[in-house]
Amino acid sequence: MMKNTQKKLKAKHFRYLSKDIIKTPMIYLREYFWNHTNIFYWQNDINLFVTCGAYPTMSNGDDTENGFHCKKMIQQIEVAYVIFKQCGLPKHRNPLQLFDKREDYYNYTHDFEFTSHGKRNPHELISKFFSFQTLRKWYETMDELMQQLTLKKANDHDQFGDKIVAIRELLIRLAYALYYIYEDQGLILPVPSYVKTEPAETAKCLKE
Repeated sequence: MMKNTQKKLKAKHFRYLSKDIIKTPMIYLREYFWNHTNIFYWQNDINLFVTCGAYPTMSNGDDTENGFHCKKMIQQIEVAYVIFKQCGLPKHRNPLQLFDKREDYYNYTHDFEFTSHGKRNPHELISKFFSFQTLRKWYETMDELMQQLTLKKANDHDQFGDKIVAIRELLIRLAYALYYIYEDQGLILPVPSYVKTEPAETAKCLKE
């Protein structure tokens, strides 16, 4: 039986989420992707933010909205965490395995689409994201990137090392996971044929 985790998720546990969004994450996804940006612009914003945070010399400083983009990324990490907990998604054994099948590699390289066994699979992307790092660690990573952007130029200390490649890839993949959920108007979870489902408070992330 799925453990009811929603009672443990309260606004005070997050930086930016309201209780309404915690109750129904689709509120945020509809508002953000309908009113604020499209996924292609957002992907570029994430890529630029992480690149400049890893190596501040490449940043234009006053010409970019670094603080705004950082806040939006943290909000989306929090929304994804709510979905992760409410839907009882399991941890992934190999979160940095990019492709399950050759078809997934083809979909990525030719269409820039994130699939698992040939199908878009947002719950898999969210699972990998929080299997790589906890929510607390993602907070630390985003804070460190933002702090780096306050520097005029890169210092000799390698803040992130090779890990920055995984951080950027996972942030972009998380953005697409949330976009897929928005586009599909919900999250479809695979269950065995003998399992019967019914609406529940912990499944509101799946509902309109």
